Amino acid sequence: MPLVEDPNSFIPGEEKYYLAFSRVEGIGPRRLMRLLAYFGALSKAWNAGMGDLMHAGLEAKLIERIIQLRRTFNPDAEMEKLAKMGIEALVIGDGRYPARLAEIESAPPLLYLRGQLTAQDDLALAVVGTRKATHYGKSVTTQLVGEMARAGLTIVSGLARGIDTCAHQVALEAGGRTIAVLGCGVDVVYPPENGKIIQQILQEQRGAIISEYAPGTKPDAHNFPPRNRIISGMSLGVLVVETGERGGALITVTYANEQGREVMAVPGSIFSPASAGTNAIIQQGAALVSSASDIMQALGLAQQSFAQTGLPEISEITGDDDVERALIRSISNGGGEPRHIDEISLECGISIAVVSGALTMMELKGKVKNLGGMRYCLAVPTRY
Repeated sequence: MPLVEDPNSFIPGEEKYYLAFSRVEGIGPRRLMRLLAYFGALSKAWNAGMGDLMHAGLEAKLIERIIQLRRTFNPDAEMEKLAKMGIEALVIGDGRYPARLAEIESAPPLLYLRGQLTAQDDLALAVVGTRKATHYGKSVTTQLVGEMARAGLTIVSGLARGIDTCAHQVALEAGGRTIAVLGCGVDVVYPPENGKIIQQILQEQRGAIISEYAPGTKPDAHNFPPRNRIISGMSLGVLVVETGERGGALITVTYANEQGREVMAVPGSIFSPASAGTNAIIQQGAALVSSASDIMQALGLAQQSFAQTGLPEISEITGDDDVERALIRSISNGGGEPRHIDEISLECGISIAVVSGALTMMELKGKVKNLGGMRYCLAVPTRY
């Protein structure tokens, strides 16, 4: 059961004691529940003697850790330090704590927050996937996340490389909100190249950076699986764009199923390792998604008229002559993956010299993109 059933049960001023107990190794949601049930307030538990702590059900080793920490830890000073860093401590039961997250059994008692959470964030979609995203995965993410962000859904992800990064970027570019859930302290920028995303979220007040780990906590492999329960817990549902057979996104799916969240996945090529996981979870019952309308239907939300993306559909990309039309058809036949100029030439029956010249002109017209290595794709995100 959730740590706090009554959202009005939080006692103002108790944040610093949640902060204190969060620094005691071995004190998690279940043991905090014991302390709250016995003492009625964590302030009383923090100042309690060894006997009372034993009666509350704590083991001797935990009691010793609490007593040791009390000698050096000043809750008021720590709260002041957080304030100077621009970090808030959100406690479960506090009205500012994400309501949907508070419902899950393993909700973190304390969240560290940079930025802002709003009522809009109650309508959130988690978007996760592989760190080794393909062109197809990025294109799908761009199309779907862009439409969902413009429709008013907050995009939640883990700020990891690949699909996560793409989801955050697209949400911001679409003028929407996004929440990054970290496996490190909220003051730690990881991966380093995503500092620009964090800066944009904070400066433009377009979302939040949250973590259950104390400021200064470095990214550690053991931190990332537990943080995935927060990603799914904050959301109406989880959309998996690309993941391999053992991808970390599958951990988020497991949490989502346990939490009663809707699980959706984008199908991919049976030949692509990046889609092995998504295809598998579709076989296991995840909702197959190929459009924003599919997502809205899976989430049980009223259908809306999505704002125009300003991006043309494939059907609107036309060639100016027979050669261009043939090249567009050939590139489209790649199923969203870039195609090498040799493949295009062979399929179209047109010489490399003619294809190369035509592709160069089409790139100048904004119809195709050269991804390097003589590989080309259409210049807009596409529906698959």
